[in-house]
Amino acid sequence: MGDAVVKHSLMADGCKIGRGCTIENSVIGLRSIIGEGVTIRNTVIMGADYFEDEDFHPHDGIPPLGIGSGSHIEGAILDKNCRIGKSVRIVNEQKLETRGEDEACIIREGIPNVEKDGVVPDGFRL
Repeated sequence: MGDAVVKHSLMADGCKIGRGCTIENSVIGLRSIIGEGVTIRNTVIMGADYFEDEDFHPHDGIPPLGIGSGSHIEGAILDKNCRIGKSVRIVNEQKLETRGEDEACIIREGIPNVEKDGVVPDGFRL
């Protein structure tokens, strides 16, 4: 976990937490991989069913399994095996009740959701 700050949160086994992360009031599921400098607040992350091969290299805009460095996630639910790119911001700042249909990141009842096996590219902003 390095120098990560974790407050009022639950973390399952097998997680890899990058340096400089802040995790508050959240649940971090089994085998979650969180990059450096990530902020997670009031969020449930389901984790992953498997660890990705060390040889995996991002291709065609598909980030590695987990949450990329510099991302900010707040008040969201991330289902299993999500691939969240670097510098992603998933925060419902506009207070929308519903958004998206066939997208990886939708909003239902005001809560941002990333579907199972969802892919959110680098730099995505909600």
